[in-house]
Amino acid sequence: MLRVRRGPPVDYSLCDQTVTIYHQIGAGAAFCCTRTVFCGAFFDWKKVQTVDKTGSREASSFLLVLPSGWDGRPWWMPPQEYDAAQSRSGCFTIAAKDKVVLGVGPEIKTREEWAALLPAKVSGLVIVQDVDPKYWQQRVTHVEVGG
Repeated sequence: MLRVRRGPPVDYSLCDQTVTIYHQIGAGAAFCCTRTVFCGAFFDWKKVQTVDKTGSREASSFLLVLPSGWDGRPWWMPPQEYDAAQSRSGCFTIAAKDKVVLGVGPEIKTREEWAALLPAKVSGLVIVQDVDPKYWQQRVTHVEVGG
């Protein structure tokens, strides 16, 4: 018997981790930070060490996959739309320079708390460098984030 699958032709069974996404809106006196606890993500990071004539260097990289709207997960919204939205219920966004931490992260209310949220101080924290939404049938099926 042929089994028909509803949804995208991608298996999100490995997306079983919880991450917290911090997205900055505004700056200076208009600073605001949204915090989204996202259940059902795939988060993998690694540290690579290379040795050359000048010495040893370390580099860290990560891949974060955030399914959009499938199996009760929130829908991805482009940052400009998200920042201007009156209601952000059921949605999330992520952009370059946003911060992501594995697990449930703390509330961030002030600019000082945002500035103190650094990978050197918080285990499992990364800073987003690139965001790549992936589409299926003209809608975002998941977002791939890296850095």
